[in-house]
Amino acid sequence: MPFRNRHLRIYSAPVLAQVTQMKHLLEMRGIECGIQGEHRAGLGAQIGPAEAWPELWVVDPARIEDARRVVDEALQQAASVQTGWMCPRCAEVNEGQFGACWNCGTARR
Repeated sequence: MPFRNRHLRIYSAPVLAQVTQMKHLLEMRGIECGIQGEHRAGLGAQIGPAEAWPELWVVDPARIEDARRVVDEALQQAASVQTGWMCPRCAEVNEGQFGACWNCGTARR
C-alpha cells in the first residue's frame, strides 16, 4: 500500500510486532492503515537505526486524530501496566500488571 503524505504517519517502533499490534488496534476501530518499511530492519547500519524502523500510516486524513488517540491510549495503558507498585498495607512490591497485592489482597491505588 503506497503512502504519499508524511503527515499520515502516526507511529514507528524498533520492533515490527509493536507496529503490527497498533495496526490491529486501529483496524478493530475501523481505521484503515498500513505498515511501511517492514523489510528495512537489516538496514539500520546503512541508513540509521530510527530510519530503519517500520512505520504505521493512516490512509484517510479525516481519521488521523482518531488514530493518534488510539495509539496514545494504548501506549499509556502499556506504560501503566509495566510500572511496578508497592502495597500500601504490607509494603510488598508487586508487578505492574496486578491490580491487587499478591501477598495481602489490598487493591492497587
